[in-house]
Amino acid sequence: MMMMPLRHTLKEFWDDDSATATMELVIVFPLLMIIFIAAFESAMILTRQIMLERTLDMSVRVLRLAQGVTTNADTVRDTMCANTNLLPNCQELLTIDLQLIDRTTYAMPDSNQICAGRGEEIVIQPDNAFDSGADNDFLLIRTCLIVDRILPISGFGLNLARDDSGGMHMMATTIFVNEPD
Repeated sequence: MMMMPLRHTLKEFWDDDSATATMELVIVFPLLMIIFIAAFESAMILTRQIMLERTLDMSVRVLRLAQGVTTNADTVRDTMCANTNLLPNCQELLTIDLQLIDRTTYAMPDSNQICAGRGEEIVIQPDNAFDSGADNDFLLIRTCLIVDRILPISGFGLNLARDDSGGMHMMATTIFVNEPD
């Protein structure tokens, strides 16, 4: 006798179509938000990567044409960080490596990891003297910037290398030839 009212109540609940749209929204809304957050975060990461490459290209142009001017990694870093506001903590977290490419063999330098974790001493092997080269020299310049995800709780973002602190390593590389005087 007790089963009949329970069965009847469940049947009425199942057949009731009021608030149907609300139930669908409750089911679909979290999925839509997850997709939106993933798309937003990926777009911001890609925008930062594009800005890193753009500001590297702009700085390389100055470096390439400024023969005779004393240039070091700090000067290039200052130029890069001044060109954009989309690179967070640029002065502290941007690593720059400049190496001469041997013109007889055109062998590329070792692809050593230039990204160091936050708070770590940056050690580049071989030791980088930041030689800006002479006229017509081929040079390889590599940069690495450590950035955090926009929404660390989302778990999304591109599959970039991360250090122990959870920072993503964004790298940009280019080769250029020093212009003759």
